[in-house]
Amino acid sequence: MTHDFAEAPHRWEKEKSHFVKLLDLKLEKVERGRAVMRMPFRPEIANGAGAVHGGAIVSLCDTVFYVALASVYGREQDTVTVALQCNFLAPALPPHDLIAEATVLRSGRRICYGEVQVTSNGKLVAHATLNFLNTYPDEKTPRAALHSKDDMS
Repeated sequence: MTHDFAEAPHRWEKEKSHFVKLLDLKLEKVERGRAVMRMPFRPEIANGAGAVHGGAIVSLCDTVFYVALASVYGREQDTVTVALQCNFLAPALPPHDLIAEATVLRSGRRICYGEVQVTSNGKLVAHATLNFLNTYPDEKTPRAALHSKDDMS
């Protein structure tokens, strides 16, 4: 399987989801098993103390790790987040952007494991470990089976 990693940031800008647009996440670099993403600082993502909200940082970690996995399996592979643990090590203060670097450490057929390091102004502000699960079409339960006539009474 070959991937055009150089073209990935351009494709990302055209195809990103509404939530990713809301956070203004920018894909900067992709190579096999690795991705780097930027989240610009904006007052809309700050908490009451003025630092970047932890939820925004976790969303950044989840998203950049998904891109790193896609660099291994291809974008057509369905995958879901199983576990994500994020340790906040320092406040991410204005006006600096956050830079997240994801690394796939294990890429099995089903279970994928990796980490994300988030820096702001050159300082490590968060570290996350993640488990994702690859899913396959033959495992999905048909929607009709979920809502049988007996369940509708």
